[in-house]
Amino acid sequence: MPHVQPEQVALYVVFTLAFLFFVWLLNRWPRPLGTNLVLWGILVVILSCGYGLIGVPSLMIVTPALTKVGFLLVLGGLGWSLLASCPSSSATKETSHV
Repeated sequence: MPHVQPEQVALYVVFTLAFLFFVWLLNRWPRPLGTNLVLWGILVVILSCGYGLIGVPSLMIVTPALTKVGFLLVLGGLGWSLLASCPSSSATKETSHV
């Protein structure tokens, strides 16, 4: 088992606490769901990059999965935003009064 340096543990704690702070900050103000998903995805990708920079092998195993989750969150947020901006077919139909 590889030895973990104290600097690596400190960086892990800093990245995790910064992530939790930004999660709290993101949830503080209401925004549309699409925007929230995109911001969450960007935040998760930044966290995975930070964990990858630390250099601990067990964290480096997790970083590709976190990056994929962040990418899917961003794609989901963009898709949700695009679908939410399209008018629904029932709203555009005109009713005829006979």
